[in-house]
Amino acid sequence: MKRILILGGTGEAVSLAERFQALQDISVIYSLAGRTRSPNLPDCEIRQGGFGGVEGLTRYLQDNDVAAVIDATHPYAAQMAENARQAAVVTSVAHYKYLRPAWQEPEGADWIHASSAENAAEKIRDRFERVFLTSGLNDVAAFAELPEVWFLIRSIEEPATPMSLYNYSHIKARGPFKQDGERALLLEHKIDVVVSKNSGGAATQAKLHATQALSIPVIMIDRPPVMGCVVFDNQTRLIEQVRQDL
Repeated sequence: MKRILILGGTGEAVSLAERFQALQDISVIYSLAGRTRSPNLPDCEIRQGGFGGVEGLTRYLQDNDVAAVIDATHPYAAQMAENARQAAVVTSVAHYKYLRPAWQEPEGADWIHASSAENAAEKIRDRFERVFLTSGLNDVAAFAELPEVWFLIRSIEEPATPMSLYNYSHIKARGPFKQDGERALLLEHKIDVVVSKNSGGAATQAKLHATQALSIPVIMIDRPPVMGCVVFDNQTRLIEQVRQDL
């Protein structure tokens, strides 16, 4: 029985864990950072909380006889991805990355590309007044120096602490969302730009269809690069490769 560690926190990671766990020769440890208070969890061994950087993850892989680590974290979890890469190198553990496909910019859409949340904030300054911020609570602080801008914030969880914005309203909601609902939300709040990460997937894509229909621009924070591992965007191919390698 081979043990694999899946670094999770996404819907795709849950699906992967359940598919691997159903195999007779593989045992799954599903790990997540614990930031979401009511996460979706697969039916397998669960580990919650951080590892303590590269050194902590390295010890965990060694102490638990892990044969492979699969990074299925959010496309923007760059630090965890780098920790996994380094720990796999040190331990010689097989390392794979599952990355759901990014959204492609539709013809005729008005996407303004940004390299980071801070860069997105600069693109808002002196240009937009009412912003739908959908890039996650961890990015909110990057927009704190825009007192003249009103923000609509949407997140799965309530903020744990007051947000550092001058003018905003928060709504708690979990996708999938529908285009009609997204269109109504944009019109109700008179949104003139949407800020998003290129997370991919169907759960939140409706906002992009709604912005295009209403000719509202999108500031799209591009994905960080993935380095040092084999990347898969198809679960079946990933499972086949892992079984072949192990």
